[in-house]
Amino acid sequence: MLSSPFPKAVVLIGLAYAVSALAQSRSAATEQHYQRARDALAAHDLQRASQEYAEILKLDPQNAEILTAQGMTLYGLGRPSEAATNLKAALSSNPGQTKAELFLGLSQADLGQCAEAVGLLRKHFSLETEARLRRLAGISLLSCHLARSELDQAVELGRTLKQSFPDDPDVLYQLASVYSRLWNQTVSEIVAKSPDSFRVHQIAAEALESQGNHQQAIKEYRRAVESNPKAPHLHYRIGRLLLADGKNADTDTKALESFKQELAVNPQDALTHYEMGEIFRRKRDSVVARTHYQHAIELSAQLVEARVGLGKLYLDEQQPEKALKELEQAVSQDPRNAQAHYTLMLAYRDLGRTEQAQKEFAVFQGLEKEKTQNFNTLLQSLLTGHARSE
Repeated sequence: MLSSPFPKAVVLIGLAYAVSALAQSRSAATEQHYQRARDALAAHDLQRASQEYAEILKLDPQNAEILTAQGMTLYGLGRPSEAATNLKAALSSNPGQTKAELFLGLSQADLGQCAEAVGLLRKHFSLETEARLRRLAGISLLSCHLARSELDQAVELGRTLKQSFPDDPDVLYQLASVYSRLWNQTVSEIVAKSPDSFRVHQIAAEALESQGNHQQAIKEYRRAVESNPKAPHLHYRIGRLLLADGKNADTDTKALESFKQELAVNPQDALTHYEMGEIFRRKRDSVVARTHYQHAIELSAQLVEARVGLGKLYLDEQQPEKALKELEQAVSQDPRNAQAHYTLMLAYRDLGRTEQAQKEFAVFQGLEKEKTQNFNTLLQSLLTGHARSE
């Protein structure tokens, strides 16, 4: 089961709530061990705190508060089985130990005992007011729903978690796992119930495309077209893959034919108009290119790439004033679009506005540098993770 990457910090939060009750249960014989345990917690030393709790339990084995604290500490140390034993004993001695309930559910989830854990986790996810403990309960509960293939409940909980913790990587990862499971389950149903459907070929093509196997993907897309000639987006995907390979002298011609076939069944597709505009601009046919760019913008005003393409076309025609209007709009719509900034730099340069051109070039360089750094960071992370797994 998935547990929090910060169990120690979360356990310390929980213990802060639990130790307040210990003052009422201390005797002179346990005072010294209690003080040592408190000092250990202040130093974030869960191992030493656990040792002190164990000494207290030798003197007072039925102390529900100490059993709870020990169970929470053992959970933080990554020992869920021992944690569950102590937490069950705490609840047996005093059923009112709410933190014992929560951490028992967490421990059972880590042990894969979801049948027992779900009720406790659901209860405390609804009741818990401390954000980090609620987050941990929610993630463990979501993990249990996935383990039990309870996908409807997982979707609902995942959306609730995302609303509460929109930037949390563990929440987003779990939600991605939910959607991935739903996708796989639905695809399996399509294959089982409609094996001859064009959708089966489309799914196969998309999988091959994601793997970089463009030629086989094109074959599957064409089989999908044969099954359903009026299905939208299939010819567009074929055209994009032909352009991506770009190995033949007639690549643009073949891609253009696919895009024309797309518009025959899907005339309102902005992306297809944009791609055709790009091809005709490369062919120096500015009239037709402009028509397609303008259609793309009319159909999808937020398609920044079409505005950038139109701006490039105006620059090719030595009309920097018209280019400037489109490119400033593009940058306004998508300030992080590096190509928009670069092309705007060219427009400023052609207009003799050197200072503004330099500023745009600096923005372009910054965005490109950031993209390279992000890629290198991701690559290093992946390589490091791979090395650790070997």
